[in-house]
Amino acid sequence: RVDTVAAMATETTSARPKRAHRVPKRLLAEPEDRDLAKAIKNSIKQQKRIVRSVPEAPVFYPTAEEFQNPLSYIAKIRNRAEKFGICKIIPPEGCKPKTTFPRTDHNRARTAKFSTKRQYVNHLQEGKIFKNGDKYTIGEYMTYAVENTAKYRREHGLSPHTSPGPEELSAPQDEGCTVAEKKLKFYRRVEDEFWRIVETNPEDVVVDYANDLNSSTYGSGFEHDPDHSWNFNKFHEHPLSLLKELHLTIPGLTHPWLYLGSMFTAFCWHTEDHFLYSVNYMHDGAPKTWYGIPSSSADKFESALKESMPERFRESRDLLYQLIALLSPSYCLEQGVEVFHTVQEKGEVVVTFPNAFHGGFSHGLNCAEAVNFAVPEWLPYGRQALEKYHKERGSKRNAVFAHDQLLWSLCYLMARTASKNAKLLEQGKNIFDVLRETLPFDMYKFARILHTEFSKSVREETLIREWLKRAGLGFRKVAYDTEAGQLCYVCRCMPFFSSVKCSEHPDKITCAKHAFFQCNCEVAKKEVLITVNDAAMQQMAVIVERIATQCDAQCQPLSPETKKLVAEPAQKQEPPTREGSAISNGQLAASQSKDSTSESREDSKKKCAVCGDGNSLRLQCMSCDNYYHAGCVDHHSQKASTEIDNQGEKKPFVCEFCAPKRGEAKY
Repeated sequence: RVDTVAAMATETTSARPKRAHRVPKRLLAEPEDRDLAKAIKNSIKQQKRIVRSVPEAPVFYPTAEEFQNPLSYIAKIRNRAEKFGICKIIPPEGCKPKTTFPRTDHNRARTAKFSTKRQYVNHLQEGKIFKNGDKYTIGEYMTYAVENTAKYRREHGLSPHTSPGPEELSAPQDEGCTVAEKKLKFYRRVEDEFWRIVETNPEDVVVDYANDLNSSTYGSGFEHDPDHSWNFNKFHEHPLSLLKELHLTIPGLTHPWLYLGSMFTAFCWHTEDHFLYSVNYMHDGAPKTWYGIPSSSADKFESALKESMPERFRESRDLLYQLIALLSPSYCLEQGVEVFHTVQEKGEVVVTFPNAFHGGFSHGLNCAEAVNFAVPEWLPYGRQALEKYHKERGSKRNAVFAHDQLLWSLCYLMARTASKNAKLLEQGKNIFDVLRETLPFDMYKFARILHTEFSKSVREETLIREWLKRAGLGFRKVAYDTEAGQLCYVCRCMPFFSSVKCSEHPDKITCAKHAFFQCNCEVAKKEVLITVNDAAMQQMAVIVERIATQCDAQCQPLSPETKKLVAEPAQKQEPPTREGSAISNGQLAASQSKDSTSESREDSKKKCAVCGDGNSLRLQCMSCDNYYHAGCVDHHSQKASTEIDNQGEKKPFVCEFCAPKRGEAKY
């Protein structure tokens, strides 16, 4: 069943008291900060604007049997819930984990202090960096949050209760409403007060937020019921979890983090690392209001955020990854962004989906726990995340694990399983049946998605190695250090198949794409470190392709949904630029296209970087995406022309603009 409280979403706002159309006194002075000036202008506009009702995200009620298998149940509701970005799951009666606030009965959790973020609620939509708040033990923070919540509610005329009691639920003005509708009305009063502070900035409201606390240090709420199927400490061990193949412990990703909130502490708009799923459980305390933006509206939201604070983005291009901005859902709706709302109470679960922005705030003291997870349907999103991180100039988000390592491990798992059952295969048993009986995944989807994603990685890696060989770099086989997990100095991804190291800078590496971006040293000083050699990589690609083909032959034709899932995600091409020297994914695909009709149709959209004509383009620089006529390259760069003549004009090349130049060290 899906809870349809969405009727409340269509409720008109005419009954709400109008906000005073006045500018806060502290903002009457002419501001020097352009973004602050824009925020004030928007604030006045927002005071006059009718507040739009935010539609409700779906709520699901699993049976006791369904609730026993978390990832299977989430996979079951994914098609209905993913288009909202977030959803809420209410456990069946008697099936909730026996949890409460983290244990404080052992010395470490009782005495260890943690840092907090000091948030000025009235500045949340200005994108200002949070300063450090006070340090607390768990007991000290609970005392602070209770006192802070009670004081604010008392001074601003709000109910002293964070959740509706018998009086609120029996109010005569709400006669005829369901319990869910009455609760929603009660919580909306707090939400209106929160956005009044955020949007109109009438006073300073300062709170300390305790987020990202390592549960291994401060205790996990699930320690009270360690064998429960929703124990987040064991989520990564679930049969359907892909992250178990990393064989790594990553706090906050494979192991949960704790979150302690107080009145109006906010978690600002963000997506999860690598566009992973996340699951959040409220152990105890006051509710949380959540807002979700589905993946289909992610680009629109980013544009709206950049439009609202352009100066901040010019100063710090990674503002999107700093979790310091919380635009109002009403503003987002006005910009054409889909936004959905839910309120999480004690004992309820909120799930966020890949590439879904989400944010919200607490209504008082509460304690929640959250962890990430990945299932096979996530794999295309993981690639999209890394391509996005790689492509954005000046906006870097560190990779948390090596995506290609996970792909390789999953391929190895499938190949090893087939090898172990070689005798059954020799006896005539179909490989699809063997894998389906051995592995926990839906083999049809799993094999197709894995083949699609691994093939992309192999094609890309093969082309880059060819380019580096032609550039004169040496190659050396090395073992991959899983624990070290070094990041590319340029794009902050975590390379797996290969990396490049310069003898002049031994403490740094780059991914193969950025071999010439790190420094201006001679080619002879650079070396390509190979984790998986060409033969092994190609052999694995063949094995995975054969398995996927045989699985495909045993199943019905792909459904439209699965076709969309395994298809390559459409990527928006940026205009050609002569800056930088990184190989883009768009040109990697273009350089390998064998369909001359498709190739010429794509070429017709480009123009030669020398003469500006768009006809008969043949060459594309591997570093800057610029297109050239062969004759124009010959006229423009004798060096590039000679390289093309030797290799054949259909081969990729590097134009003169992107070749390493003296005196342009990047350090």
